[in-house]
Amino acid sequence: MRPTQIALPDDSVILTLTSPGFDAAYPRLVNGDLIPDSVRQVMEWAWSTLRFPERPVRVARLADVWVAKEGLVFDRGGNLYRETITQHSETEIDQAHDAVLASMRHWEEMGWAADREGPVLLCKKRGVGNYGHWMMEMLPKAHLVHDRLSDLGSRFLVAQAPEHLNNSMAFSLSMLGIDLARTIVADDTPRRFADLLLVDGLTEHGGYMSPLVLDTVDAMARDVASAGVEQLFVTRRSTGIRRIVDEDALAAQAEARGYRVVEPGLLDLPQQIALFKGASRIIGVMGAAMTNIAFAPPGARVINLTPAGMPDTFFWFIATLRGLDYTEIRCAQSGPVRGIMPWDTDLILSPDNRDSIFAD
Repeated sequence: MRPTQIALPDDSVILTLTSPGFDAAYPRLVNGDLIPDSVRQVMEWAWSTLRFPERPVRVARLADVWVAKEGLVFDRGGNLYRETITQHSETEIDQAHDAVLASMRHWEEMGWAADREGPVLLCKKRGVGNYGHWMMEMLPKAHLVHDRLSDLGSRFLVAQAPEHLNNSMAFSLSMLGIDLARTIVADDTPRRFADLLLVDGLTEHGGYMSPLVLDTVDAMARDVASAGVEQLFVTRRSTGIRRIVDEDALAAQAEARGYRVVEPGLLDLPQQIALFKGASRIIGVMGAAMTNIAFAPPGARVINLTPAGMPDTFFWFIATLRGLDYTEIRCAQSGPVRGIMPWDTDLILSPDNRDSIFAD
């Protein structure tokens, strides 16, 4: 049975902020003709929006709720708060609902009570295993509540993640002054909370990103010194997916042009911040590691090598908010799908494009 969707009650909102409006420009595209029409339509409306108006960001406080899957929140009657649906499929929603109803019955039989140790902030959403989703969509919620509602003494509900991401999550929370002892690490199993905080309106993956998220980025970077590296070539060697055909030769070409070849996923978070903080030129394949362009100085030149069929506005939003000189080079896709998405193939960068990415 599909759950009834409900909105956050007006009387649950304990803080409202105004997210500033901002101007945007259509991205600079190379090989835009390679983008399938169906994929381009997904991005076109955002790319064509010249002005994103100011909008509210709300913090709501809910009593006696259940959290399941990747951040879906249900009330005590099994109704789903629609603001917590973030790219969840109908199947995932149904599975979460069934699991919550089963847990409700079990808890009633056992006579158990909800967690009552004070407010818990939801820092889980769809995409919990992705560094970019964490840094730009989940972590800013923790920073906002820690910074603006510190008197609540909140705890922070975060996702169980792979070890390399878990380390980055721990580093980032600590760099914001959040005590890791106040985090609750949860998998997809339904959990009941007597007092839950939700942040709504900061981001809408693919459709919106608030300038307020940069407050979090800036707070982390404030005490990190630049590594003094001006040119970065970002590789995905260890992932084995979404790599440029003959990438080793391209990396060697980059090194010959004075670029530092880096794989951010193999570095700790402060090292990543230090590298990107001073970089004026960054080249890399679109992926989680390129989230670090958020730490680059305004005006830095960024070239994102992008699968032709990848429908993504995430990095364009980051570049827009940070004021970066941003270019996407769409690349033909080659060979089998090596990951879970159809754009997780090898990429072909033409000889002309290989030369142009290093041009002044």
